[in-house]
Amino acid sequence: MPFCPQCGVANPDSARFCDQCGAQLIPVPSKPASPSVQPVTPAGQVTGAPISAGPSSCPQCGAGIIPGEAFCDNCGAPLLTYSRPAPPVVPDLPFPGAPPQPVYPPPQPATIQAGTPTPAPSLKPSVPPTAPVAPSAPAAPPVRSSLAGIRLRLLSGAVLTLPTAAQAIIGRADPVSTFYPDIDVTAYGGLEHGVGRRHGRFIIQQGLVYYEDLDSTNGSFRNGIKLPPRQPQPLQHGDELRLGKLSLVIEIP
Repeated sequence: MPFCPQCGVANPDSARFCDQCGAQLIPVPSKPASPSVQPVTPAGQVTGAPISAGPSSCPQCGAGIIPGEAFCDNCGAPLLTYSRPAPPVVPDLPFPGAPPQPVYPPPQPATIQAGTPTPAPSLKPSVPPTAPVAPSAPAAPPVRSSLAGIRLRLLSGAVLTLPTAAQAIIGRADPVSTFYPDIDVTAYGGLEHGVGRRHGRFIIQQGLVYYEDLDSTNGSFRNGIKLPPRQPQPLQHGDELRLGKLSLVIEIP
């Protein structure tokens, strides 16, 4: 019985090609038959793929074949069809064992509507603009129309108030000639200090206070300076006016 030189399977004497692998057989001298030892296959173990019965004649050369043979004894053509399970379809993955990644649609360009852009809200509190404040001009002195409110303070502390009129004469009363000035200083030592009966007068001119000496005998002095007679001189608050030797302080509110 010839043995296959490629796979070592024993073949029938008349076979020229191996029934297992189809290799050409080499004839060997016959030997006494000896019991052949079949390999023991564990239960449940499959040693090869299932083999389906082949045709009764060789599909290539047409020679008759023995049922169950894998290859034609005449031409060596394969006779049996092996059924193998189809391999599982594995999806193409970028890396073995990595799950497929989700597919996202491509980004679309943003559509900007024409118009005036809306400014972003500001976190700062809105403060209304303030107009620049112009420096205030110094208050102009009040325009006077009378002597009301003007006072004469004597060194003794006595206070004389000028009448509500545009002018007033200051001097001493004379009962003989029945002359009584608007401001009488007789009670304050007018005679002793050399104050005449018509010593001088206070007048309002253009809203200001003036004093005019009425050509008195002992004269009138403003802050120690003698005033020319019949020439009105302006007075200010705090001026010292001396009639002869009687001193008065002018208080103009």
